[in-house]
Amino acid sequence: MTAPLTPALPLFEGEALSGYVSRHAKLYETTPRDFCTDLGMRWPALCSGHDEQIERLAWLIGEPSQKLRLSSVKRVGNGRYRVGKAHASMGTLRRTTVRLCPQCVARSLAKAGPTGVCQLLEWSLVCIDRCAEHGCRFITVPSAENSHATYDFVSRVLAHRDEVFQAADRSVEIPEFGFETYVRERLQNGAAEDWLKDLDLTQLHRASVSLGAALCGVKVKRMQDLPETRIRELCQAGFQSLVEGPDAYQNALSSLYDGGNAERPYYSADFGVHFRWLREVRNAPEIEVLASIAREHVFARYPTQPGKKVFDRLPPEQVWLTIDQARKRLGFGAVFLKKLLGHLDGVSEEKALKRTDVHIDEISKVRTFWDGLVNLKDAAELLGLMPSQVKGLQNRGVLATIRITSTLRYLSLVEVTDLMRQVELLPEVLLGKSVAPLNVFCREKGIPLAEVADLWRKGELEGQICRGDGVGLNAIEVDWDAICPRKTVRLCQDITLPEAARYLKINVAAIRHLRDQGILSEIRKRNPDTNHQKQYISQGSIQAFERSYVTLGQLAEVQKVAPIHLARKLDVEGIAPIPCAGALVRVYNKSEFGLHGCNVRQRDGV
Repeated sequence: MTAPLTPALPLFEGEALSGYVSRHAKLYETTPRDFCTDLGMRWPALCSGHDEQIERLAWLIGEPSQKLRLSSVKRVGNGRYRVGKAHASMGTLRRTTVRLCPQCVARSLAKAGPTGVCQLLEWSLVCIDRCAEHGCRFITVPSAENSHATYDFVSRVLAHRDEVFQAADRSVEIPEFGFETYVRERLQNGAAEDWLKDLDLTQLHRASVSLGAALCGVKVKRMQDLPETRIRELCQAGFQSLVEGPDAYQNALSSLYDGGNAERPYYSADFGVHFRWLREVRNAPEIEVLASIAREHVFARYPTQPGKKVFDRLPPEQVWLTIDQARKRLGFGAVFLKKLLGHLDGVSEEKALKRTDVHIDEISKVRTFWDGLVNLKDAAELLGLMPSQVKGLQNRGVLATIRITSTLRYLSLVEVTDLMRQVELLPEVLLGKSVAPLNVFCREKGIPLAEVADLWRKGELEGQICRGDGVGLNAIEVDWDAICPRKTVRLCQDITLPEAARYLKINVAAIRHLRDQGILSEIRKRNPDTNHQKQYISQGSIQAFERSYVTLGQLAEVQKVAPIHLARKLDVEGIAPIPCAGALVRVYNKSEFGLHGCNVRQRDGV
């Protein structure tokens, strides 16, 4: 039997077995193939990690065979290898590519010569690209004419010695990433007891890179198209969302959904290259730990077609509907449905119109809400009023206004029926009092019906109102002497032309003449119910008018005389109204009466 090898070089921690044999070949000034043949071994079989070859070498150098196995690369399946205590495939393992740290190799050559050039096992993994000791990026030197010649690491280094030293001189430090630390830990100690333990290094690397690309918004069709300069960055971004656990992975997928800007979200588009990778490897049992979470996320957040598989599984039931599917079930238009959902969710119209999906539970919610609404016409019929009177009730807050679109008003059917129920609870008679039907009372006294209803709801007509004949609110009868005087206009905002006439105590025609002469300013505002323009007299122009002018009606009110008698008196005294393009408008300069700067109003408007 061949005697143990003497002298034998020490096996460094983390050294690749093929590189170790390559150093011995240089020590004995031969090739690795001849070195192995002379000692009863086969170089190709040793490079492939065959057990009997490793046992032979272990005996020759006096080292435990288990130690050598941890330095070897052994094929364990179709395209799958054991690398140290980890597993990888050809997607990550580069057996015939000479990768190295230029600073490590340059230092070894300078100190110990060719026999000291140690090839680390981790250099053959493309998912590691940074030296743990020097912090510099690995380089790749050209391969030999065949694979077994390429395994002769020391010869490849010596053939490109100058390139290695130049790379060592110009190398710069790059940041350390947790992914590479995690992979080194696997190589040395095996997979940790975490949720990623079943993934091999290739699966872990591609899962991290593809997820990182999706999270960073890198849009490519294939992983091969990802920019090489960003692979490490993307890998770390995705790995961070994987290593923290299933919840972090779920949150990452949710962020892809929330960050999607498509009119209708598709999980294939939101996942990007991560979806394509999951689809490619969906048959691998190890991937189920990721695919199950991704699948449940898709079922919970995206519309799915019945009978169509998602990562090889059929959806248990349809959870999300597209807007088109939902509107067909509900009988609404797409835009109206979006606004209705936005109203229920309390979001802005702009955000509501961006919605593309409807949860199945929202269908019943929308139906219940819609069945509880009534439009103006139907509400007016129930209350026995005109639609304009119902609007008055809404404007005063007697009934709440519900707007789904900008023009249409809706009311709560519960509120309307509750108001009618309160009418039914009123007493049938008011003893000793003269009453009039509500519509007659309002017409004769010039009081808006909504104002009376508002006072009643506030409890200010207690004992002055009863129930008579009629439909809805028209069944109400009011004490003729009830304190419901018509309220004068308060100048706290822009007011309509009729309101301006009441405020200044002249007719509407006079207001128009003053407007045409530029004495009063008219502005236009859009009516939100009809989208039509409505004219208003500005508050500022009325205040400016009152500082210089006074109307006949205002003077008559202060002097407590009839306007017609006061007009005759002023004409006799020769006090003429201001000129107004030939029209007779009973407006006078305050200076005619010595009232300049004085307030002639007897009382402020309420």
